[in-house]
Amino acid sequence: MASSLKELLEEGIVSIAVLPEKNSFNMGDLDKLKGYTVPLIGSDYAAKTPVMWNSIYEQRGLPVRNIMVVGDPANTKTILDALRQDPKYLGGGAGTGFKLEVVSYLDRVSPEDLGEVNIIVKEGGELVGYNTDAGGFVRSLEESLSKVNKGVAGSNFVVYGADGTARAITKLLAEREANHIRIVNRTYSKAVDLANHLNDKYGQVAVGIGEDMSRGVVLNSEIRVDALINASKKGSDGKLVDVAMYEGAHDKNETNSRAILEKLKFLRPDVIIADIVLPKSGMSVSLRLARSEGIENLLDGKPMVIYQAVPAYKLIEKAHPEIHGREIDEKEILRIFKETANK
Repeated sequence: MASSLKELLEEGIVSIAVLPEKNSFNMGDLDKLKGYTVPLIGSDYAAKTPVMWNSIYEQRGLPVRNIMVVGDPANTKTILDALRQDPKYLGGGAGTGFKLEVVSYLDRVSPEDLGEVNIIVKEGGELVGYNTDAGGFVRSLEESLSKVNKGVAGSNFVVYGADGTARAITKLLAEREANHIRIVNRTYSKAVDLANHLNDKYGQVAVGIGEDMSRGVVLNSEIRVDALINASKKGSDGKLVDVAMYEGAHDKNETNSRAILEKLKFLRPDVIIADIVLPKSGMSVSLRLARSEGIENLLDGKPMVIYQAVPAYKLIEKAHPEIHGREIDEKEILRIFKETANK
C-alpha cells in the first residue's frame, strides 16, 4: 500500500502531468525537497498551476515544488491515504475529476456544507478541503462589471450548471446581493433544488430552469440579463468541447446559438459573457461565438485561475510556516502569478 507521493508514482497509481509548464522534474529530486504541493487532475491538460506556484518557490529559494499529477478519480481514497501519510505533502489542488470525489475522503471541509473542493491543506496531519474557485471567479466578474459601471449587487445573472462550481458561484453572488439569478441546468430538479437552497438562505433571489427554457430566460425583456455565466462542463475538452452554453448539453447547434447572441446583443449591448472553461484551444466555443457576433465584454477562466490561487497559496503557507518562513504579501503573490500565467 502506497504511503507517499514517490510510492504512488512508482506503483503507477498516479503519473506526472506532461502538458503543464514547469512541471517536469527527476524522481531523485523528491528526496531533496522539504515539501511539495500536489494538484490532482483526472486528465492531462496545460494547467497554469505549476508555473505559477513554482515561480514563487524559486524566487523565494524554498526547497518546495508544485508537482501536478494525473490519476484516476476511482483511486481517490488510495491517493489521499498515501498523501496523508507522506510527511512532505503540504497540500495541493483538486482539479478536473477530483473536485467532488475528494470530499468524501477528506478529514473535514471548511465551511462544513462545502460540496466541492479545489484546494486541500494538510493541517496537523489532517486533510482539510477548501474552495477558492468561487471567490476567484467573482473577483474577475466584478472587474468586468466595473468596466460597464455595474457590480454584482443589483445585477441579474443567468448561470449554466447546478453542480459544485455553480453552487459555490451562485452562493457568492447571492451573498453579494445579486438582484436575480436564473439557474439553467439539463436536470431541471437540480436547478430547482439549488434555487430553493439560495432562496431559503438569501430571500427570493433565484429560480431554477430547464435547458428547454434557456432561450426565453436569456432574452427575457422584463429581467434583463447583465451577465451569462457558464459554470457547467459545456465547451470543456472532451465530448462537450463543441457545445456552447446556450444550447442543450448534447446539442451542437451553432445557428441557434448565433440567433440568441444576435438578439441578446441588440437587447443588452453591454452584456458580459463569462466562461470558466479553459479548453486546449484557448477560447471556449461559447466565447468564440459571442465574439463573432460582436459582443465585446468577454471573460474567460484565466483570471479565475489566477485569483483563486492567491488564497489557496496563503492557506498552505499559513499551515506550514516552518517551511515557508516569512509570509509573502498577497499583492506580491498576485503579481508573480499574473506575470507567469500571462506569459
